[in-house]
Amino acid sequence: MRSVIAAGCLVLGLAACGSDDDSGSSSSTGGSSSGGSSASGGAATGGSAGSAGSATGGSGGAGGSSGGGTGGGTGGSGATGGGGTGGGGGGTSLACPALPAATGAVINAKPSDAGSLHSLVMGAAAGSTILLADGTYAITSTLQLAKAGVSLRSASNDAQKVIIDGKYAVNELVAVSASNVTIAHLTLTHAVDHAIHAYPPGAGQDVKNLVVYGARLVDNGEQFIKVNPNGSTPGYIDEGRVECSEFVMTAAGRPKVESCCGGCYTGGIDVHAGWKWVVRNNRFEGIYCDTGGLAEHAIHFWKGARDTLVENNTIVDCARGIGFGLGGGLGDRVYADKPHGGAKLAHYDGVIRNNVIWANHAYYDTGIELHIAKQPQVFHNTVLHGSGATKFFSSIDYRFGETFAVIQNNLTHKITQRDGAQGTVDHNLQSTPLAYLVNAGKDFHLTAGAANAIDKGATVTGAGVDIDGQAHDQGAPDLGADERKP
Repeated sequence: MRSVIAAGCLVLGLAACGSDDDSGSSSSTGGSSSGGSSASGGAATGGSAGSAGSATGGSGGAGGSSGGGTGGGTGGSGATGGGGTGGGGGGTSLACPALPAATGAVINAKPSDAGSLHSLVMGAAAGSTILLADGTYAITSTLQLAKAGVSLRSASNDAQKVIIDGKYAVNELVAVSASNVTIAHLTLTHAVDHAIHAYPPGAGQDVKNLVVYGARLVDNGEQFIKVNPNGSTPGYIDEGRVECSEFVMTAAGRPKVESCCGGCYTGGIDVHAGWKWVVRNNRFEGIYCDTGGLAEHAIHFWKGARDTLVENNTIVDCARGIGFGLGGGLGDRVYADKPHGGAKLAHYDGVIRNNVIWANHAYYDTGIELHIAKQPQVFHNTVLHGSGATKFFSSIDYRFGETFAVIQNNLTHKITQRDGAQGTVDHNLQSTPLAYLVNAGKDFHLTAGAANAIDKGATVTGAGVDIDGQAHDQGAPDLGADERKP
């Protein structure tokens, strides 16, 4: 299939930060991928999870998104508006409609208000929307969204035209400590640490339904979005969504990456102990370091995260793609239903499906990592690399005795099983010829000659939709993220 149809675009956000030492990366040399545990700041306690596959959700039709994880997730609409970039397999982005117009109280701001924007945001009443006129906002302090239902977005719905710039002088550009917050249609760049950081407002207080939509996050010094609990009686950040957004690290931004904790303390989305998150239709590009040290994943859920749905994202030239768990990154979150017998795991259940992961640089390590993760379902991903990925370790790596993964219908170069991990692993292709792709690195659709990929898959429940937003064939689907149609 060639037409790029919106595979749905409705968010409910993400956030993140903390000075936690969540280092621990997979080795790029055959084997030892030692994972570090978290230190201060994000001792994000994790927890147990629900039943296997509880985050599968239903698949949508052409032009619509698949349903969300166990937390629901609405389907998407057609590609009509200008709200940010998304995934997509043809080298172009899946277009996503702009969010509906603001309702309720509206506060208008313009670039000349940048010096006092933090005060304006802090003073906004619950449920209000702060609309930013086009221009660059050189902020001097963190924008703290601490009241429920507040939205921060551009008036034009064009992220390219509204830029919040920390000039590497503001640690966190936007901090979120309240539920039902939306951040949409704007660019966040040049944070010392995080573009967005979400955390509970106090002990035992949860935050839910953060939406990050149609945003651009560019050249930030640590993880671009970070989410963590806090306190000895932690609250948690649950049911967030990140959708139709773009995460980019450029050559100009790499020298500004924090050198802590393994030498490359950055990544795209880093969520500790979050439950029912959805990450869909985003693009990640260039998140790696070239001066030593391995960056965190473009998308990383660990420390006891549960029921995460990661689908229809495009990840290009990053150090690592998607991670459920990592090494010793367990958490202490206790879920009331004690899934999997109350086992202490890094990630519980969840789905990774219809993502494209590609790299062709020397700093690429692994596409998908499943470490101390019980019952993650990994379906219909295209995880390949070019000859320039000289330190490549694995397309999909499942590791440690606690891990049981379901890995099916993926197009890969190599799948690795280590340290006693188990799983249902079938109907995947390894050593995939790059000639199977229309244009490796740019267009990830299958060619007519992809004989060992076309109609070679198994029918799986919860397959979702492919990179063009269309359903996989029943009976004999294609391998990877593209279901080729005549």
